Amino acid sequence: MTKFDSSNASIMSANEFNQRVKDWGETVRSRSLGTLVAETNVYSGELRSRLKSAANTARDDGLTHAVAFKFVRYGVFVAYGVGNGYIRLNGRVVRGSHNPNRHVPPGPIRRRPVDWLDKNVEQQMQGLADIAAEYYGDRAAKDVLEQIDRVTIVKKQH
Repeated sequence: MTKFDSSNASIMSANEFNQRVKDWGETVRSRSLGTLVAETNVYSGELRSRLKSAANTARDDGLTHAVAFKFVRYGVFVAYGVGNGYIRLNGRVVRGSHNPNRHVPPGPIRRRPVDWLDKNVEQQMQGLADIAAEYYGDRAAKDVLEQIDRVTIVKKQH
């Protein structure tokens, strides 16, 4: 019979898991700020200064269950490239208004959509998956190792 010693297994603690998820959120926030700085003008200064990430912890088990990104509503307009005389029409940014009483003079298109958050979340998603897999996988492995004596076949010597 082979015995496994689960006491030597390095298991990620709940606190370490929570911290790593929080750090992941900060990485996405930092990269998103970098995208905003590189791809927008000064009009998004408030968006840059108020972008925050927050790891939400469940009350029942104390584990982080979600990461939220908080930003001013204007961030959605930046992502779509709209606002202040620009609208989306048939998937394109054009000069105009959805308000029929507002006249927007024609002119060059000076706005464009900036994928400042979603692409950074998507690019970092594997890292979050790895953190979750390590934490929950370690816990599952430890549970299996602790129960291994119950599932092994012990051959008796005759």
